[in-house]
Amino acid sequence: MSSSFSRRRFGLLAGATALVPALASAGSRARRPWAARSPVDPRERRFLFLHCRGGWDPTVAFVPLFDGADMEDGAEEATMGGLRFVDHPDRPSVRAFYERWADRCCLVNGVEVRSVAHDRCERILLTGTGSAGRDDWPSLLAAHASNSPVLPYLLLAGPAFNAQYADRVVRIGDNGQLPELLSGQALQQVDGPPFWMPEPGVEAVESAFFRERLARLEQGGLGGDAGDFARRYGTLQEQLGRLSEEAGGIDLNPSDLGCERDLVADAATAFDCFEAGLSRCAMLRYAGWCGEGWDTHTDTELQSINFEDLFRYLDGILSDLATRTAPSGAPLEDEVTICVFSEMGRSPRRNSWGGKDHWTFTSTMLLGSGIAGGKTIGDLDERGMGRPVDLGSGELHAGGVSLVPNHLGATLLRLGGMDPTPWVGEVPALAAALAEG
Repeated sequence: MSSSFSRRRFGLLAGATALVPALASAGSRARRPWAARSPVDPRERRFLFLHCRGGWDPTVAFVPLFDGADMEDGAEEATMGGLRFVDHPDRPSVRAFYERWADRCCLVNGVEVRSVAHDRCERILLTGTGSAGRDDWPSLLAAHASNSPVLPYLLLAGPAFNAQYADRVVRIGDNGQLPELLSGQALQQVDGPPFWMPEPGVEAVESAFFRERLARLEQGGLGGDAGDFARRYGTLQEQLGRLSEEAGGIDLNPSDLGCERDLVADAATAFDCFEAGLSRCAMLRYAGWCGEGWDTHTDTELQSINFEDLFRYLDGILSDLATRTAPSGAPLEDEVTICVFSEMGRSPRRNSWGGKDHWTFTSTMLLGSGIAGGKTIGDLDERGMGRPVDLGSGELHAGGVSLVPNHLGATLLRLGGMDPTPWVGEVPALAAALAEG
């Protein structure tokens, strides 16, 4: 290990001490047995997505591939509450996380994205296809929310792919652009001619424009539907009013810890919006420890550091979620499904630089509402290829199917109370991952 990297890792350990008191406090709370969770109407279920961009190595934390991969020295196969994973003394947070949360966690291994290009893999994993023209899973779920939230899909950071439902995606922006737009501050920060906030009289101009446009629609001069225009305009006005009223007490600004986003704080923003009924879906991004990324062609040790950091964050996120209350009055954790993913995996063998290159098979973590916890579904064979699975039982089976992103999409859409068929065709959900079967 290089001296420069040793110093960076020391900085990680030192900086992480700022998180320890909060997480220790959260971890000390009495935790309600997961078996006692409240029944949930799938249409009321909410979704948190966490994207680990760059391509994580499943053999570091998820798949004990000791017969076919270059594994770390000191790594061991372990089981915890039905989960099978890779344990290592350098990653105590991974074991600690599974000790606390295995009963609500399902690991899905061997999902093939059929590409090794980052952007294309992101699109494939989130839409089931590498071609444009299809909305991603969170956008579809947000578009079919039962209560018309004003921030349907809250994108704090990460990818989004849209065709029909781009208007459901609300980007906060890495620098807090959304809060500045809502406050009007953004109008005074643009380059070019100065901007001023509208005077009260602008409302009269707006109303006159609306009346004039509605009259022309009614006369057939614009080729549109007057009733539809009036309804959409009224809905927009209502949503703006709700946003101003209900989001006024929520801090939408991104948080960081100096060199990386604070995932616990980002998740807290999403949970604030879930509690207020403002959002159905949210996307977070974890770019690796101190933003170093997961694309480790030359540095496999960074994978271990990233996983240790990630699982520490995940423990804080689930601990926070356990304290929240949903709009229904039920515990919010009973209504939130979490999907943690990376768009690709890493090759089972190290390259000539000691790193691992892009690989088409990846793993996904599903946690929380509607998930059959304590399960590991899927595996990699000695070549690092996904092994066929029986979708009903989750067991490896020679006559089973190879897992692809559409299986993940069908599972998430079904959890959201939707018929997946219009978006994934006849690809079935991964029934073994669902608590309701």
